[in-house]
Amino acid sequence: MKKMIALAALAGLATSAAANHIVKPPDLGPYWHPIDGGTGTFVYASDFVLGGTDTKVDTLGMWLLSQTGGTQSIRFEIWGDTGGAGPDPNNVLAGTGSINPAVGGNLDYHEAPAAFSANLVPGNRYWFAATVVGEGGGAAYQTGGHTQNSVYNDNGTFWYSNDPTGMFFDGQNLTPQIAFAVHMVPAPGALALVGLGGLVAARRRR
Repeated sequence: MKKMIALAALAGLATSAAANHIVKPPDLGPYWHPIDGGTGTFVYASDFVLGGTDTKVDTLGMWLLSQTGGTQSIRFEIWGDTGGAGPDPNNVLAGTGSINPAVGGNLDYHEAPAAFSANLVPGNRYWFAATVVGEGGGAAYQTGGHTQNSVYNDNGTFWYSNDPTGMFFDGQNLTPQIAFAVHMVPAPGALALVGLGGLVAARRRR
């Protein structure tokens, strides 16, 4: 009986483990700059410092509206940091893959599950990147924007690329920045370790 109670408690602990979320909502009115696969900006990237203890990306999201009435294939990704020179497009750590958010004329939140995610490190700096590099199409999205330090005090930089390859960043601004959200979950092994520790403790109490 005691063993069953211990296992039930472990299951509850595993399902209720708190996930940390990075959410930077828009505060600059109904829309911001467009991102498209035609002649405009191809990549927007804003940095964040990962807090909490969860290390796997679960979902990635942005506030978007349609600028042209059409939709543009887009990807949401997490990029590594170069250590002072901005985002590293060669170090893609998580991403949604190609998605086509059903975007209308209002600025609404759109998210998608991560198709893959490396094990991120709490305390490290990462970049949320919205990119249309290689996606094709000529439609454009307006992105939501927010001002520096309106949500987090680590809102240090915003970078953008007008290069079709997305490798060369034409500029950076301290404010405003893109509005985005990153939802994290524990790595699968972390839950297993929590469960094992609780089971050992339960056995010791017997």
